[in-house]
Amino acid sequence: MNDLVLAATIHRVKCCEEKIAQFEQLISTLTAQMAHNRSELASKGLANLVMGTTTPLDIPRELRPTFGRYRARGNRSHNTVQKRWGIWKAQYESGLTVKEIANAWGCHHSSIVNAKSKNFTARKSSGRGIK
Repeated sequence: MNDLVLAATIHRVKCCEEKIAQFEQLISTLTAQMAHNRSELASKGLANLVMGTTTPLDIPRELRPTFGRYRARGNRSHNTVQKRWGIWKAQYESGLTVKEIANAWGCHHSSIVNAKSKNFTARKSSGRGIK
């Protein structure tokens, strides 16, 4: 009976060693694929974005949409809007969704949709409503 137990144990150890070899092969394949992906991202200039050294959601404080008196919107000068929309365009082109951009900026997603519909090009004000 001890021979049967020993044989079964040896068989189980062999099976475990085979599984370990399969996992090691899988790990080496995945490591090679990751290295390839990193080099491809680096060639496209997106490595810093993906590797975490730069995030696409670094938002300058002075460009955040603000609210003035009586919930009227502030910081809507042409230069500010143009800079904000430029950053939104870069974030959108980097692969972020409209909803992700809106959440990061603390504004409604329709603001980004509006900017996108205008090809992220702000127009100068017509002068209406200026006191």
